[in-house]
Amino acid sequence: MKRILAFGDSNTWGYDPATGQRYDETIRWTGLLQKALRGQALILEEGLCGRTTVFEDTDRVGRNGLAALPSVLKSNEPLDAAI
Repeated sequence: MKRILAFGDSNTWGYDPATGQRYDETIRWTGLLQKALRGQALILEEGLCGRTTVFEDTDRVGRNGLAALPSVLKSNEPLDAAI
């Protein structure tokens, strides 16, 4: 089975703006993708609310995506793809 890492921000995490909570896995786009792939691939969710591409937020330390990406890739090995 293929292993695909979904790395992102609150959209990948599944933030629900109406409640401030997380959408259920059956509603999150990563869950919908998993279902559409019908067992051909495993979607590994690595979303984090407030994650940025390359900037460090002094109020939310640890949200710099560029800095976090190497360890996230390593911790999810082996991978076939990352999105």
